Amino acid sequence: MTSLKLLTASALSLSFAMLACSSAPTETESNVPGASTDPIVDVNHSDVKRQSIGNCWIYATVGWAESLNKSATGDRTGLNLSESWVTYWHWFDSIANGEVRTELETGGHFGEATRLMQRYGIVLEKDFIAGEERLEMSARQDIALKAINVSLKTGALSTQSARRDRELVRAELDKAWQLSANVVGYIDEVFGSDVSKTLDRSARAGGTPILTPKRIPVIAPDPKTHKPVKVTLDDVMGQRSSSYSPASGKYAWQNENYPSDPEYRREFMQRVQRALHDRQPVVMSWFVDFNAMTAGGKFEAPPAVPGHQGGHMVSMEDYQAEVPGFGLLEAGKTVTDPKILEAALSDDTKIEFIRIKNSWGNSRLDRNFT
Repeated sequence: MTSLKLLTASALSLSFAMLACSSAPTETESNVPGASTDPIVDVNHSDVKRQSIGNCWIYATVGWAESLNKSATGDRTGLNLSESWVTYWHWFDSIANGEVRTELETGGHFGEATRLMQRYGIVLEKDFIAGEERLEMSARQDIALKAINVSLKTGALSTQSARRDRELVRAELDKAWQLSANVVGYIDEVFGSDVSKTLDRSARAGGTPILTPKRIPVIAPDPKTHKPVKVTLDDVMGQRSSSYSPASGKYAWQNENYPSDPEYRREFMQRVQRALHDRQPVVMSWFVDFNAMTAGGKFEAPPAVPGHQGGHMVSMEDYQAEVPGFGLLEAGKTVTDPKILEAALSDDTKIEFIRIKNSWGNSRLDRNFT
């Protein structure tokens, strides 16, 4: 990996998130369900799901939301939110807003994903594509992408005037995704067949499966005390004037770039460590060069000769480090001793690697062991 971008929660004094894939009342710590009083490096992640198209940024952001919700509810299973739903609305906005001609661009970034969820909400996997509720990877996403690209090139959406017809765009997307009449019905009910309404304006989702971020409880650290408090997903998303602008709000997560100056990199990684110690699912975007991949499937250093490259977005789970006075702090082994965790923040600590929750999966030869 040659470049890092981290997203951080302002509640941590820093939180981390990035660009990727090709491109409410608070409560005290003791009142928060599932909150741990131990400062452990043990992020409460949901199950890993694999992407079938270039939408890692949606998988990372939805997984981030699921993780924060699991910590708030103490539910071992947690919410199984639909990445396909967010992908559907990304395509709608891209086509209807004139950003697409003959082929969809599936890449995006954290700010874009959060704005899509604030505009269109989020649903459980079973309430969008019921047959994929228990699947690790969505086949429907790949099928829909191929179908809508045909429509854009030679079909109903092949002209500019057709792509401006929001009702037609909706109809073509519904067909490409093979949505049931029930799903089409509740989308029509909330947003209109031409999507004349959105949740950040006049749409109301009551009585439908659509969850608004304001209805999803999450855990976030208080910006001053770092004590975990229960807020809403909308609070940690914050408000943005555009998908690239900084988010406003006491608990809003922000983008931070990995420093180009080596002098500041250790300070940056200390912020990452603190976030992980607070059990926050730090989101990371990085640039991948496949010539850098070792025979064991690891990315450890820049390649001698640049090769195929692309952006990728993931969520952090753990790290491994050599800690002065305590030796190797191994990934996967929970540490509850505050003295060791404090020592891990030393300027002399050497981070060996970061362990991530990755939507790449293991079915592609160039993606094994990542």
